[in-house]
Amino acid sequence: MAKRKKKKLKLKKRVLFQAISLGITFFSLVVFVMFVRLDVLPFSILMMILGGLLFCDFLCYFFLTRKNYRIRFVGTIFSFLLCFFFLFCLHYQNATLHFLKEISFLNIETESYEVLVLKEKSYQSLSELSSLGYVNDRKGVTKAWKEIQKSSSFKDKIFEENSDLVASLLQEEVDAILLEEGEAQLYLEMSPEFKEKSLVLTTISVEVQNEMVQKNIAITKEPFHVYVTGIDTYGKINKVSRSDVNMVITVNPLSHKILLTSIPRDYYVPIYGSESTLNDKLTHAGLKGVETSMKTIDQLLDIEIPYFVKINFTSLIDIIDAVEGVDVDNPFAFTANYQEEDGSFVYYKFAKGNIHLNGKEALAYVRERYGLREGDVARARHQQQVISALALKATGSTLLTKYTTLLGSLEGNFTTNFSLSSISDFVEMQLSERPSWTIETQVLTGIDSSSKTASFPDAYSSVLLPDEDSVNEAITKIKEVMAK
Repeated sequence: MAKRKKKKLKLKKRVLFQAISLGITFFSLVVFVMFVRLDVLPFSILMMILGGLLFCDFLCYFFLTRKNYRIRFVGTIFSFLLCFFFLFCLHYQNATLHFLKEISFLNIETESYEVLVLKEKSYQSLSELSSLGYVNDRKGVTKAWKEIQKSSSFKDKIFEENSDLVASLLQEEVDAILLEEGEAQLYLEMSPEFKEKSLVLTTISVEVQNEMVQKNIAITKEPFHVYVTGIDTYGKINKVSRSDVNMVITVNPLSHKILLTSIPRDYYVPIYGSESTLNDKLTHAGLKGVETSMKTIDQLLDIEIPYFVKINFTSLIDIIDAVEGVDVDNPFAFTANYQEEDGSFVYYKFAKGNIHLNGKEALAYVRERYGLREGDVARARHQQQVISALALKATGSTLLTKYTTLLGSLEGNFTTNFSLSSISDFVEMQLSERPSWTIETQVLTGIDSSSKTASFPDAYSSVLLPDEDSVNEAITKIKEVMAK
């Protein structure tokens, strides 16, 4: 009887340990399938992972099926350690899959339009208006007009230029005008009369889709350009606004060279698609959408930019805080006037030398220009510093410890027209070849001046006249990096 019970107990233990072994094997296969689903690892690495997992499965089976109690105990401990490792892998894999699915690949932008009226009229709602003027130069303005008509019916008056539109309101030719939010802000900044006499009755936001065709360049075999734009807004990333950051990243995957070319926001250039005889600040191209900014830079640098990455104030703060800040070498001490999202102002003092910046400090550091000796050019250099420091931090040891936090900070905080397959191919190349990249930087320079702009032709604005030698040198350097 005792022997029979002992045999049953041994059988139960054997079955239990074999079940544990089978569970570990199943768990390892789940992990391997998740690696395959990521679609970023080269075949050779996938086979190495599969081999490693199968070897671990074999060790578990070997230890757990031995008669010796001590060996089975070692196998049990090893099995628990493997379970924790597999859970760790699944956590990172799920975070990566979720991130890849949440990337905004669609070229959809949000345009916000303000209905402006004269303060003295004391209008309270759209239903009180009898006429409204607008410039029909955007896809979004038509959609905004249709949205307004849902709540009220009145006559519309179409103008050729925003300056004529604003003048019509001030001269009481129309009851209200419909003006894109960024352009309205520009006129409020530039025209004291308009700022004093007008107010925003309501704001309408509409979504528009760019006609930009997604490129399918073999980015692991062909040199390419990426336009990095940083818009001057908080909140939703797909909002149309002025471009504070204008940087072209030239990548040569064959020579493993990267060139960062920064263009000051006030560069006085012809805006793509503009019918005005006047040039404009490069930052104002962003008001017409990211595609207009890209094509404007194409004209300036004699290149064709296929890809873009778009971030805003919220993006920069969240991403830098996710990696616990960045370190930069500040060449000159200065003070920056920083505006919070709620409109309040904060002042930051940046000492000369190596300094550590959190998210909000980094934003103030890259936005300041008035307290810098070289103004807009110095600001562009600061932007390069922060982006380079962020790339160094994000690809170093911080990547492992802050991986999921970093991915979480990126979700919803940037948009791009890179295809998921292109991103996967590039990551696969990086993992399989592990190339050592050489990074160089350059900033276009110019002469501070004052001139009328296409966006505001009625007054003189501070602009940066391009230094032709600087532009030509930049073009030459870009061609050198692009050479195979």
